[in-house]
Order: sequence, then C-alpha cells, then structure tokens
Amino acid sequence: MSENDWKKSLPFKRHWALYLLFKLIVLALAGVVAWRLLQAFAVV
Repeated sequence: MSENDWKKSLPFKRHWALYLLFKLIVLALAGVVAWRLLQAFAVV
C-alpha cells in the first residue's frame, strides 16, 4: 500500500488539502457556536 492510496479513496475529486481546510473551517465554526451557547448559559 503506497502513501497516496488514502487520498484516492477520499469521496471527492478536488485536492485533499482543500477538503482538510474545509473540515478545519467547519470545526472552527462548530467550536465558536458551542462557545457562544456555553457563554449564553453562563457555564464558561
């Protein structure tokens, strides 16, 4: 199994780095939303 096999198995055609960036953005947004909710309930 070569080092690049995992990239071919990914469910998209674009470059894997774009997908990684997209996932990081989604995770960041989810973190911000969670932080705002916790602030609203005065947990943090």
